[in-house]
Amino acid sequence: MNDNNQTSGPAGPGKNPVIEPAKFEPVAAGAQRRLSRLRVGTVVTSLALLVSALAAWFVLTGKAVYVATDPAGAKVEIHGGFKLQLADHFLIRPGDYRLQITAPGYHPLQQTLTVSTDQNQQLSFRLRRLPGRLAVTTSPEVAAKIRIDGEDKGVTPKTVRDLEPGTHNIGLTADRYQDYEQTVEIEGLDHEQSLQARLTPAWADVTLSSSPAAADVLVDDEKIGQTPLTAPILQGPHVIVVKLAGYKGWKKALTVTANQPLTLPEITLQPADAVVQISSSPAGAGVTVDGDYKGQTPLEVALMPDKTAVVKLFKQGYKETSRNIKVRSGDNRSLHIDLEGEIAAVEILADPPDAELYVDGAPAGRAAQVLKLTTREHRIEIRKRGYVDYQTSLTPRPGLAQQLKVTLKTQRQARLESFKPVMQTAAGQTIKLMRPAPVSFTMGASRREAGRRANEVLHNVKLTRPFYLSVNEVTNAEYRQFDAKHSSGQVQGENLDGDKQPVVNVSWQEAARYCNWLSRRESLKPFYREKDGNITGIDPAAGGYRLPTEAEWAWAARVQGKTLLKFPWGENMPPPAASGNYADESASHILGRIIPRYKDGYTVTAPVGSFPANDKGLFDLGGNAAEWTSDFYDIILSEKDDVATDPLGPEYGDNHVIRGSSWAHGSVTELRLSYRDYGSKGRDDVGFRIARYLE
Repeated sequence: MNDNNQTSGPAGPGKNPVIEPAKFEPVAAGAQRRLSRLRVGTVVTSLALLVSALAAWFVLTGKAVYVATDPAGAKVEIHGGFKLQLADHFLIRPGDYRLQITAPGYHPLQQTLTVSTDQNQQLSFRLRRLPGRLAVTTSPEVAAKIRIDGEDKGVTPKTVRDLEPGTHNIGLTADRYQDYEQTVEIEGLDHEQSLQARLTPAWADVTLSSSPAAADVLVDDEKIGQTPLTAPILQGPHVIVVKLAGYKGWKKALTVTANQPLTLPEITLQPADAVVQISSSPAGAGVTVDGDYKGQTPLEVALMPDKTAVVKLFKQGYKETSRNIKVRSGDNRSLHIDLEGEIAAVEILADPPDAELYVDGAPAGRAAQVLKLTTREHRIEIRKRGYVDYQTSLTPRPGLAQQLKVTLKTQRQARLESFKPVMQTAAGQTIKLMRPAPVSFTMGASRREAGRRANEVLHNVKLTRPFYLSVNEVTNAEYRQFDAKHSSGQVQGENLDGDKQPVVNVSWQEAARYCNWLSRRESLKPFYREKDGNITGIDPAAGGYRLPTEAEWAWAARVQGKTLLKFPWGENMPPPAASGNYADESASHILGRIIPRYKDGYTVTAPVGSFPANDKGLFDLGGNAAEWTSDFYDIILSEKDDVATDPLGPEYGDNHVIRGSSWAHGSVTELRLSYRDYGSKGRDDVGFRIARYLE
């Protein structure tokens, strides 16, 4: 130990103090127990006060909730949080709880219970009864089909389960018994009820006897036994036949009423008639026996024995023939009659006279002659190469002078007459016949015209070939018959693909292939030559569908009598209200140029035919979709005085002409009917309409 930590003697100034230990004196035991009791009592008192405070707080803030149930006495449980059940109600704080109600024979109910801040809350709940069972039996015991509320449930005897409480219609069907119908009230509650149905027979006993006996009895062509006979026969109408060899059959229509036995008088069978096999040459002659019609030859006829019968045969074109015949009972004889033809004359007057005549399909010489024919219906045909065959039917009359005058039509005459002014295509388009006046008109625009482009050179054309032109542009629905996967798409969320909107986003090649497809559907020779899916040229002599030529389009859109329209609506800008689908104010968020203060109601393409037609009954030649034409695109370098007749455009080129304005056009240049555009690929504002030559 260090000397500095040692102490000795009393402390003094300048010396370290002396530390001395204190003497330990323990607390007295009695005082310690008093202290412990004091602490425990304090804790118990504090807890009691806390519990009392909490109870008082719960009583003051809890809400009385009364829960009424149907059925009464159902077990009610509320889960979640603290609650107190007092007799027929609960004391519970506001909030959401899980409520469960159960009762024997009922579906349990579980749901969220929301306790509001109202002081007294009355809640009612109705439990749904469990399904019941129905034990179905019949008297007598037969296998009857069970129908409950129209649904098959099996065959009796059977216990049908899971029947919802309430009224049910019970139907039973069993062979040879009347249908059974009953209404049953199912109480449910998982109880089983029983139904014993007493079935009513659907037959009656019918008794038959005959003289002589042992004859076969047939009911509706089914043998049921021999006479004498008592048999159960189902209710309703029946045909009863009694037959015995050597005797005439007995036949009777009989209506049987269920549960009403019927005994028929004894049936006396008569000896069988004789049988005569009647034939004729030619066959198919009508036969009567004593004035009663029996049918056509060859024919088997039953005749009464020992009586003379008059048998007559008749056929159109032949003389009536009769025979008297007498037979004995049981005879089986044959009668054959050769009919004699009845002749009448018919004079044929034909133009041209050297046409060929056919009678009933057989050649009969030159058409101009007098025919001697039997007095029956004959098929007459007159033919000559280059003319349309003539066919008719005639029946010569004896003693009556008859004459048939025929003028054959040439193939061209018949073809022209067959064309209608308005027709429907196989794809559903309406096409109208256009017959341009045989005078020339001017295409292009004057250099002085505002908005004119360099490719609008003035030149004269004349259309001499009548042609059909579709009233509307081809729609998406019509095009999808050809290409089911095609979509016209959309522009900035605006739909172009509605069934009645014009098809767009199709190339010129696709439009031309559509025309060929439609031609083939109608067995017409395609206008466009096609190889490996590509259009390689045209066949001007073909009568199939095509795109209109640029000249046809210009005539249809611009020529109005002797006037050439500048715009689809007339001569001046702006267009009148609702005159067409152009770039209006609704398309300003899509397009850079619109027609100020013009509203047509459509942002992009409209359903075809939404605006007035022009003077030829054609829609949308201005606006909606611009249109492909059949012509290759070129520029006429100089104005010409000569007239181009039925022009088809250049033979070669890289692009094709597009005519007409669209929903995306709003400038003076584009809205003019002389405006020309070109391209080869599809655009969202270019569609097409179809055309074809009359011949």
